[in-house]
This record gives sequence, C-alpha cells and structure tokens, in this order.
Amino acid sequence: MARAAALALGEAVTVRAVLGHRRRVADQSGLDLQQRQANLAGALHVTGRLNLAIDADLVVVDDICSSGSTLAAAARALRAAGVAPQRIRAAVVATPVVLKNAGSAVR
Repeated sequence: MARAAALALGEAVTVRAVLGHRRRVADQSGLDLQQRQANLAGALHVTGRLNLAIDADLVVVDDICSSGSTLAAAARALRAAGVAPQRIRAAVVATPVVLKNAGSAVR
C-alpha cells in the first residue's frame, strides 16, 4: 500500500516499515474511541530501521481509518523516538478499492 501511495506522488521516495508492536493489541473492530485509544496506548514503537540522522519527511500509512487512533499512536511513537513533529508530514489511508465490473469484483 505504501509503495502504491508513493507512486501516486510521482516523486522519489523510500518506503520502510519503521513501526512495530511492543505488545499484542486487541482487534479494534468492536471498540469505541476510548477503548481504541487505551488498546493502542504505548503499543507501538520505532524499530531500529529508522535513521533519524536523515533529514526526510515521514508519511504514515494505514490500511483503514475509523477513529484515527492507530494513526495518532503511530505519530506518538515517532515523536517519542525523536522525530520532530514537523517531519511527520501526512497520514495516508490506503484502503484497497473493490470495483464491480460485469458481476465480478476486481482488486
């Protein structure tokens, strides 16, 4: 998803998975906003694959956004690792789209 989103920008970008889970989190589908925030509190961290010496902007990509809790938790984890808030430039929700064509689904 991140690579597809990067291609849409039309610029040279590097795609890296830099966030990981410190602990397991519950499936968020049945949780309300406060439960989602509590579920993700402290759950994400930056892995060793992020080079903070590189002066680059970061874009957070998620596959779905219902409350924004995951995107907010990702931004908090990046800031906790020393990423300046102004370097977190965007949050992109890149959900696959299903198109119906003559009775068949195309992804």
